Amino acid sequence: MEKYVSKEIIAGIINFALILVNIMVVTIMWQKAGVPFNGAYTAVVLSSVLGTMVAVYYKTAVAVAPGIVVNSVLCYDLVICQGYTWQEAMTVPFLAGLLILFLVYANLHHKLISILPKYLETVIPASLGILLIYRGLVMGRLVIGDPFQVSAMGSLNDPLVIITIVSFVAVMIFLSSKKTQGLAVGLLVALVMAFINGYVEIPAYIFSVPEGFTDTAAQINFDRFFELLASVAVVFLVLLFDGLAVAKTMGENEAKLLRINGLGALLGGLFSGGAMSVAEVSAVGGYGSDNPAKISKVTVILLILLLFCGPMMMGLKDYPVIFAASVIGAGCYLLSDLKFLPINDNISVLAGVFTLMLVPLWGSLTSGIGFGLVLYYTLKMVNGIRKR
Repeated sequence: MEKYVSKEIIAGIINFALILVNIMVVTIMWQKAGVPFNGAYTAVVLSSVLGTMVAVYYKTAVAVAPGIVVNSVLCYDLVICQGYTWQEAMTVPFLAGLLILFLVYANLHHKLISILPKYLETVIPASLGILLIYRGLVMGRLVIGDPFQVSAMGSLNDPLVIITIVSFVAVMIFLSSKKTQGLAVGLLVALVMAFINGYVEIPAYIFSVPEGFTDTAAQINFDRFFELLASVAVVFLVLLFDGLAVAKTMGENEAKLLRINGLGALLGGLFSGGAMSVAEVSAVGGYGSDNPAKISKVTVILLILLLFCGPMMMGLKDYPVIFAASVIGAGCYLLSDLKFLPINDNISVLAGVFTLMLVPLWGSLTSGIGFGLVLYYTLKMVNGIRKR
């Protein structure tokens, strides 16, 4: 294909296709959190456009997209469970992005990384992956509530469960060969099955002018931001380690990737698109090109076109089961390179294990990581006193 189309265009299309699942899933999450659907769709896509334009400025072959897990924490944990408004929740990515930018421009990020417990670098993506898999299982009705225990298996007589299982198998087949395209394939399989079973219909019109921008832009509310500082800290750590991981994978400058993450999160909070960051799957489409900015430009053009495809998304919003297998696959993708706590420090292992257990049980990334850090520093202090 490269004989007819440049490899930069191919890579840009791949980046767009791989982040499309994130955009669709996160739009529905914010709609469930109370954001008007048209406004949520426009805000998420526009934030991705602006974030990826930052990548173009830094001449980096990456795409910026909303993180499924981080936004699920904001939507489900903060808004739906704890009762914050979505306008208040947007302060979290905004402040986390500002903090990232401050540390990078003050050249303090290396010092912070050296101070933080080493186990966090492994546990944060692992916790994100486990929480994401659990959310996907619930979305796909494979895990349901039960009056006699915490949860139970969904009924195989439910046609929506069958859609989840078939699309899940498709995703796993691709991921077992380390092909991240499996996320898009799972979505396509679920979409076709939902269409065959009459859950989804072709909309009367496919394209429309973007709507709802005035309902979401600059709606951020700082009234309760002191109460959200723990969540800001967690999102900050996710953006930090996520940027470092992508930089290491692609051989890019760490400060450059962290700046993109910081600006992306700041713009996401400002325009109500949620937490934005460099998509890990961008490493798949990088290709080591001599013109990385061209890859990002292609992705930006496709994202701008996506702004006008709201009617197609509208038909999918009532069936989150369509996205369940892709959400599960994204969680597995985060866990695929996990070397289980490769640390000789017993305190780090204990803190890491409890974090991994409590994040899905409590349904809160903030609480799980917070408990692990309190346990870590408490045991360190006690051990220090004993040695003295």
